[in-house]
Order: sequence, then structure tokens, then C-alpha cells
Amino acid sequence: MNTTQASHWDKASETLKHNVAAMPFGQERKIREIIGERPWAPLQRTTRHRFGKHVRANPERYGLVFARMAGSIAVYKKLQI
Repeated sequence: MNTTQASHWDKASETLKHNVAAMPFGQERKIREIIGERPWAPLQRTTRHRFGKHVRANPERYGLVFARMAGSIAVYKKLQI
């Protein structure tokens, strides 16, 4: 991943953590919906895919757990901590 994509990743990661904190427990959403279009758009397709896998592998970091698939897109639910 190049440095530009890395900085976009970091911004998306911070935005995700911030927006998840405001979500009600048990609510289901796609990562793109949680983050919003502005931080999501600069990520390349491959980076988006890796970011989703990273979120799925680190539920304690983001407060999200994989809930189900909506077609080919993963849907996550906010953890009750």
C-alpha cells in the first residue's frame, strides 16, 4: 500500500471508530455507511477490501462484529460492551 492510501486508511479507521461510538447497540450497517462517502471515496478497491478484512479481524478495536452478508458486501453489528 502506498503512503497516500495508508493515510486514507488511517483517516477511515479513525472515522469508523468515532462513528461506531455514536451508533446504537445492535444496529447493523455496512462499513461504507458507517464511515460515510467522503473518507471512503479516496480508498482504492483493493484497499477497501483489505480494510474490511481488517475490521472483521479486529472486533475489539472497532466495536463491530460481522453480522451477515448483503450480497457480496459484509454487514457489521455494533458490539455490546
